[in-house]
Amino acid sequence: MDMREFSRAYARSPLGIGSFLFALCAAFASALLGLSLPIAILVGLGSLAALLAAALAFGLAQGAAATESGRVSSVKAESRLAEAAAARNRLAALRLAEPEVAAARDLLVLEAGRFVEDCRRAGTYDPEGVEAIVDSLALVDAWLKEADESAVEKRFGLADEHPFPGAAKRIAGALREKAALVSERRASASGEIPGADRLAIEEELK
Repeated sequence: MDMREFSRAYARSPLGIGSFLFALCAAFASALLGLSLPIAILVGLGSLAALLAAALAFGLAQGAAATESGRVSSVKAESRLAEAAAARNRLAALRLAEPEVAAARDLLVLEAGRFVEDCRRAGTYDPEGVEAIVDSLALVDAWLKEADESAVEKRFGLADEHPFPGAAKRIAGALREKAALVSERRASASGEIPGADRLAIEEELK
């Protein structure tokens, strides 16, 4: 955490907010006691600086900033995982007539569900895994839209304005690649040791 990140996290923490409110009260009290506005402001700033110095000296500021940073990260992680879960549920609900695409979709849905579950259990998330799930929904939606357009064009004898040769096979391949990526990022995010590596470790210990 660099100085800029530390400052933001500390300012958002309960300790940082409390220090600011105390300094504000000190400035206000000084003004009520008859001190001039510039002096009252200086009293407030001085109080804030003194509280920060004391918090840094005792390690309280560092702890407060770390806690706040962790809270923000957790909120962001849950938000992104909720996005991935929504995309996964949408994919699972789609009715796909092409068996190859449907099978690839089912694999992705399986891996996406494991990804979200394991990341939530570990209290983390992987941005690449989330993007792969969300992108997969966009791919299938685009393919379905093109399939609908092609069906209408074929029905009325219209020219295909957006030819997509081998669409089903290509979409299925792309979904399988996304599923493999999601599986890989799930293992990385959750700290899971691949089976081959686990076996190698067991053999090395014998």
